[in-house]
Amino acid sequence: MEAAASASHAAAAPPPPPAKKGRRGKKSTDEDEASKKRRCISSACVPCRKRKSKCDGTTPACSACAAVYNTECIYDPNSDHRRKGVYKKEIDSLKTRDSTLQTLIQAILNYPEEDVPGLVQQIRTCESLDAVAEAILAKETGEDEEDEPVSPLLVPAVNKPTFESQLSGGMGELRLEDGSTRYIGGTSHLIYLGQHNNETASSPDPYAEEQPYQQVDQDPYCSWTTVTSDPELVQHLISMYFCWHYSFFTTLPKNLFMHEFQAGKPPPGSSRRMQYCTPLLVNAMLALGCHFTSLPGARAVRDDSATAGDHFFREAKRLIMEEDLHEVPALATVQALALMSVREAGCGREAKGWVYSGMSFRMACDLGLNLGLHSKDAIDEAEEDARRITFWGCFLFDKCWSNYMGRMPQLSNNIITVPKFDVFPVEDAETWSAYTDSGLSQAHSQPSRTRAVALQISKLCEISSDLMRSFYNPTEMDKTKGKQTELKKLSEIHVRLETWRRELPKELEPKEGGLPHMLVMQ
Repeated sequence: MEAAASASHAAAAPPPPPAKKGRRGKKSTDEDEASKKRRCISSACVPCRKRKSKCDGTTPACSACAAVYNTECIYDPNSDHRRKGVYKKEIDSLKTRDSTLQTLIQAILNYPEEDVPGLVQQIRTCESLDAVAEAILAKETGEDEEDEPVSPLLVPAVNKPTFESQLSGGMGELRLEDGSTRYIGGTSHLIYLGQHNNETASSPDPYAEEQPYQQVDQDPYCSWTTVTSDPELVQHLISMYFCWHYSFFTTLPKNLFMHEFQAGKPPPGSSRRMQYCTPLLVNAMLALGCHFTSLPGARAVRDDSATAGDHFFREAKRLIMEEDLHEVPALATVQALALMSVREAGCGREAKGWVYSGMSFRMACDLGLNLGLHSKDAIDEAEEDARRITFWGCFLFDKCWSNYMGRMPQLSNNIITVPKFDVFPVEDAETWSAYTDSGLSQAHSQPSRTRAVALQISKLCEISSDLMRSFYNPTEMDKTKGKQTELKKLSEIHVRLETWRRELPKELEPKEGGLPHMLVMQ
């Protein structure tokens, strides 16, 4: 993955302290913060609808078109048929048909074996499927009239679902355990244990042992690591990371991270949580940032460039083992392990990097990051976005590893139901400038478009995943396939790639002075 590590030379300038975002249901005490929350609008502009980005509804031009994409902003309310009821009749018809089909299929599945052929024959010869379904439902609820003859075949065996159907139909759930939201599947016996066992005992702080290292008057930036007490070095390395690595391997919510990072590590006894920024994650980022600078402090041995970042990486490994962080699933740990994996690949230690990536991906699935959330899941807007961007970041890491090692992807497309993350105009409009040891260069300053590019990369990775499964699947390699079959498969993938390229927003096309992460994407 050396190519992937070098390919990550994409950039973002040192970010300003972000405004604290409110959570759903929590009353804000700051009017400024409330005014900065995203507004819900009835209809987005045409360009935003096409590229599926957030639109703030500002007239005459929204923030996305004006500041991020530099495109003409057009509002056409008549072209947005959502919430206008134009398809109400068709929707009602589809709902009725789906209900009928569900009733009939459920009856076929639960009827005694000897009655199924007769029911199928009746379905094939009846004049109205709705009438058959209504008779089944009426008999189930006991509402059918006694003087109305009903075929014995319509006596349903669906009023008491079998244990198997109850078990297989059970939905999984997200559960808060040890301070982390984890996914428990419906067929696991763990789902029936309830949550009281976890609620009675307070969740231990995995970083409790690190508290003695923090001094009362310690600089907030240096509070996250024991390697250095130089706040300027920490700031410099974090800026390097966000400038040249994060913009391509976008795998964490930048604003949420920076808010906690700039506040410093919570002191002993503080009620403040470390949710989006932890010592492990910071040290992993610092280790990566060391590879983009020639400062002596970025090296474990000051005169040996081959040791760049080794001291911060060693600290990250210590935290994992001594604090048992690999045993406590958390978003920040998923992100840190993914970053550690790509750093090891860039240093030529593929075997170690592969292990770190596997730990990251397995922990991501343990947290259910690959699954879409339901309305009953008590997760606020910020955490939901953090979960999405973390998973799709892991998805990118996985495809880079598969390409690099010539192996099957570990995160396949068929286990994913989580939607892709949103593109926020305010965040993507932040200025990107090349950042070096000499400072900022304004030569090619422009909107960062970090999330917009990451969204397109995730779509490309979905195609790449299917391609690699065709090439690297060991069960397929031994099969004798005809030339036409292979050509057909390659042609289908080629068409998908051409479609992706054709639908790429014009402002993301490669050009002179373009964003590094935009060029690498091509």
